[in-house]
Amino acid sequence: MDLVTRVLQRMGRKATTLLPLSLAIGLAFQDIAAASRVLLWPLAVALLMLALARMDWSRILELLRRPGLALALAIVNLVAVPLAVWPIWQALGLWPGLVAALCLSAMAPGIISAATTATFLRLDSSLALLLTLFTNFLVPFTLPPLALGLLGLDLHIGALDLSLRLATIVAIAAAGAFLIRRRIGPRMAEAAPALDGLSVVVLMIFAIPLMDGVVAQAMAQPLKLAGFVGGAFVGMIVCNVIVAGGALPFLDRRVALTAGYCSGGRHNALLMAVLPASVDADIFLFIAAVQFPIYMIPTLLQPVYRRLLPERPA
Repeated sequence: MDLVTRVLQRMGRKATTLLPLSLAIGLAFQDIAAASRVLLWPLAVALLMLALARMDWSRILELLRRPGLALALAIVNLVAVPLAVWPIWQALGLWPGLVAALCLSAMAPGIISAATTATFLRLDSSLALLLTLFTNFLVPFTLPPLALGLLGLDLHIGALDLSLRLATIVAIAAAGAFLIRRRIGPRMAEAAPALDGLSVVVLMIFAIPLMDGVVAQAMAQPLKLAGFVGGAFVGMIVCNVIVAGGALPFLDRRVALTAGYCSGGRHNALLMAVLPASVDADIFLFIAAVQFPIYMIPTLLQPVYRRLLPERPA
């Protein structure tokens, strides 16, 4: 085993320590954060590609034999949830930029790490995995018409262009994941820890440009930044409660709570990779602010799920 492989394996085991560190680097070195924004698009592709390559596709194919529930919940998360939260945020009289960002967040696909964290939270990791896949593959068809058409958000980009940008990321990532798996083949189990470490490296670099401009905002408008961080926490919890609460009368408790958890955790950083730089700066500020609850919400919700789901799934 060479030195690079050993380092990557070790980084994969230290993800929870290294990822917050990358946010701190972005905050401490704002010039680097600004300069690295050009890397957002290729990093978004690499991140999704590594996640797809790392997945157990034999397990996914088995799960896809009965995809109905996951597909329905994915559509609920991508379409029904944004339409439900839009009037809520409007009625609260929040900053227009925060309202737009919260709605865009509700339209974003599921975060890649949902299936992994679902396991630790005693949720249905298989359902979380399918929801992540479906929402990432469907988002090019749902987000643009909702954001630009039904909700009338001004994103300084046309619906077709936005759809193509999202679809291009998904398509290139899927093709790259296929090539990785084909090259590694039966050695995937052996290579998996190194791939995890490489994903951590990509995530660390990806987090740095997300902090661009945050320090200036904190100094100029500290209350606004605090409001955006608070709004990010509330937004994640509201999406979670809407879906979980709506599903509980009809579905098994673990399934309903898993659907809610996946609805709360969205891949907001993908939006920064596809939106033009001329879009409302408040949207980019929110994408930076939401990184804090993304890292903290699983820990905060763990005792809740342990109380609601006292036994681990078989």
